[in-house]
Amino acid sequence: MKAKALIIWGTGSGVGKSLITAGLLRHFRRLGLRAAPFKAQNMSNHSRVVAGGEMASAQWLQAVAAGTEPDPRMNPILIKPMGLEGSQVVVLGRVDPLLSRLSWKERRPHLEAPVREALEALGKEFDLLVLEGAGSPVERNLWPDLPNLQVAEWAGAQALLVADVDQGGSLAALYGTWALLGEHRERLLGFVLNKFRGDIRLLEPAYRLLEGWTGIPVLGTLPMLPLELPEEDGFRHHPRKSLGPKVAILRYPHASNLDEFWPLSELAQPVYARTPEEAQGAELLILPGSRLPARDLAWLQGFLPLLRAHLEAGKPVLAICGGAEMLAQAILDEEGVEVKGVFPGLGLLPFQVRMLREKTVRPAGVVFRGLSGFWARLNGLRAQGYEIHHGQGIPLVHQEGPLLATWLHGLLENPGVQRALFGQEAKALEAVLDQLADALEEHLDLEHLHRHLGLRPNPSPAPRGKEESLDPPPPPGLILLLGGAKSGKSRHAQRLAGPWATLIATAEARDGEMAERIARHQAERPPTWETLEEPLDLVEALKRARYPTVVVDCVTLWVSNLLERDRDPLAEARQFLEAVSSSGKRVIAISNEVGMGIVPANPLARRYRDLLGEVNALLAKAAQEVYLLIAGRPLKL
Repeated sequence: MKAKALIIWGTGSGVGKSLITAGLLRHFRRLGLRAAPFKAQNMSNHSRVVAGGEMASAQWLQAVAAGTEPDPRMNPILIKPMGLEGSQVVVLGRVDPLLSRLSWKERRPHLEAPVREALEALGKEFDLLVLEGAGSPVERNLWPDLPNLQVAEWAGAQALLVADVDQGGSLAALYGTWALLGEHRERLLGFVLNKFRGDIRLLEPAYRLLEGWTGIPVLGTLPMLPLELPEEDGFRHHPRKSLGPKVAILRYPHASNLDEFWPLSELAQPVYARTPEEAQGAELLILPGSRLPARDLAWLQGFLPLLRAHLEAGKPVLAICGGAEMLAQAILDEEGVEVKGVFPGLGLLPFQVRMLREKTVRPAGVVFRGLSGFWARLNGLRAQGYEIHHGQGIPLVHQEGPLLATWLHGLLENPGVQRALFGQEAKALEAVLDQLADALEEHLDLEHLHRHLGLRPNPSPAPRGKEESLDPPPPPGLILLLGGAKSGKSRHAQRLAGPWATLIATAEARDGEMAERIARHQAERPPTWETLEEPLDLVEALKRARYPTVVVDCVTLWVSNLLERDRDPLAEARQFLEAVSSSGKRVIAISNEVGMGIVPANPLARRYRDLLGEVNALLAKAAQEVYLLIAGRPLKL
């Protein structure tokens, strides 16, 4: 396995491991790295159909974030709970009936081989794997722990540990998890606090406490992000409500694939209805998929009066997969594929559903024709989605008055369907993933990860496809950063420049201390930056710069280098300003304010001080923005 590996552990379930993994993968994609997700074992009834079978929706989303084709090897073991009776085990995209009948303890020895094979295969194809752990890595009663500790060892992964501030007790959770990790602590690179709301100053003392107790730094705190993405744990999801019609999603005990309804938070006022009262007043009722429709029938029976009244009023109902099965005349499961028996349905559809052992798992599409009433607005539209069901006997799409029944999952994720039904489109998934990565880049010290993982950019930065590999071109012109030594100038320049910039480095390693200083600066730079070593000719370096943003670090040494070669710094500075003006680039120049110190003791030093002051004034006069950095804080002049 050649890929570097990072594993995201959590202090428990629901702390945000899946979304942080997705955000990191989008960030690494921006760096031009070929990265992929991996979760050895996921327990979820939310899955997506991809080439090769089905995989957990969280790893599907993470693959989308990474810009790579979703692959069942990224989630080699998917456990789909079937009530209290057991679970269906999906191995590399396909149901394994034998393993599904075994207990957890009997099953475990059969899972290691497919997990390790998938991990090693992906490790040969990618530069970086971002692994997601499951639950907590310190359930010591379950050690050796396959999805957390075992895969981290196989991959040689370093780790981040995530806690949910919103749940409370995050300081104790992080410290307690660290304490229980034992010999596995050496993998930890840092702590991340997630889902914070309020005054960050109240939380920051915890950083010092944690680092003092453990020696592990806190890389930052993510705020509660108002982003809507396919949510793996539907029972934890509380959708935002936008302007628009009330839409009630009936939340029966074994509801599945709830992640497909994420666009509704931007299009409507969605609610998960557990009682008929919660669904009252809805313009649209949705019956989602069900992992055990035979078991959910009794629960849904309580909604039958509401469903009938809704349909009699001509209001639309959308029944998807297991939701449609429950509205049929009967569900026949003579072989016990899910629950053995014959179960009378609610009788709103003129079909019988028979459960077959062979599971239908395939991408699917439909062109709507012949629909009437509310649903007529879909006529002529093509929609893509996927099928994933044991039941047979219902057409792919069938209308019965205001009721539309379909096997097709993902219908509401189609922008054309969104426009037809709600008059607008939800924000594209790609845009939301970019917002997620923006938040990670703003709030977390990702350079710490770059350094410890030893990341280097690919020679050709093309993280987002054709014309999207760079951010929009920055406004041209000069920005000048002034300040004393160690005032934070270089770090502020990195923040202003972003992930894609050319650095013109003017330093020369003439002694060991300077060589060490240069190496330290190199390690702190974003790995995607281009570096041009040029102690004298800034004009020529500017012409060679590949990126539209250029950082000159620093003018202080440049003036010193010019003086030593008996060249006029003021004349050279004027030529540099002409080159900046004609280049169309955004140039961020860094310089020291040496004139604020004591008067130098010799004429040469005094001449250097005065010349640098004049050069700084010349640059400041031409600059669009000038900042003075003091103790890490930028003051705009």
